[in-house]
Amino acid sequence: MHIDQEVIDCIKNARRVCILTGAGVSAESGIATFRDAQEGKGLWSQYDPQQLASIDGFLKDPQTVWQWYQWRRDVNKDKVPNPAHLAIARWQKESQQNGNQVVSLITQNVDGLHQKAGSDPVTELHGNIWRNHCLQCGQTHQESVEGIENVPQCLQCGGQVRPSVVWFGEALPDKAWREAESTAYSCDLFLSVGTSSQVYPAAGLAALAKSQGATVIEINPEPTNSSVVDYQIAGKAGEVFKIL
Repeated sequence: MHIDQEVIDCIKNARRVCILTGAGVSAESGIATFRDAQEGKGLWSQYDPQQLASIDGFLKDPQTVWQWYQWRRDVNKDKVPNPAHLAIARWQKESQQNGNQVVSLITQNVDGLHQKAGSDPVTELHGNIWRNHCLQCGQTHQESVEGIENVPQCLQCGGQVRPSVVWFGEALPDKAWREAESTAYSCDLFLSVGTSSQVYPAAGLAALAKSQGATVIEINPEPTNSSVVDYQIAGKAGEVFKIL
């Protein structure tokens, strides 16, 4: 794989870097998208994943939605960070130690693999599948739910405990979205990694960065048609970061 020196220099010379990662990065660790996850998987293949990943679906049938997420957790519990996760974490740490760059990470993924790789901080736009909270009062559910097939009750109010992920029909977490907007607005280099640039509002972050003069670089096996991208690197994130 060849990457133009101009692109490498652009990355090295940037002062404030904003990285947005999507499902393509997780896929390199063997994590399927929620839609692909249950294809051909017996029971779950008969359900519409968009309904299972929705607030309406949970309100209608909380038990089924909970069990689907428990199945997804079980399938993914042994997945490990891949070279892209590790390279981003290393980049963040080195920038913090050297002080020559500020490298901020925003992810659309809910698997926690960036944190497992050592990235800190991580702005999670769509939540985290390993955390849970009460649907009614919002209290974080600290107790382990491993192996629990019935929807747990909140110890605070007795309400229903749900996965702390953003479902269809829900807004992004205010704090995470404000952090993402602020980071994109103030960066001079925006890296879009493993994302289709089709899921809004996250897909609008590159345009926001571009509007403030940032250079936008896309890393994706299949380049998108985004008009805001200055440089496209066609390849898997793990392979690209080995070179960068």
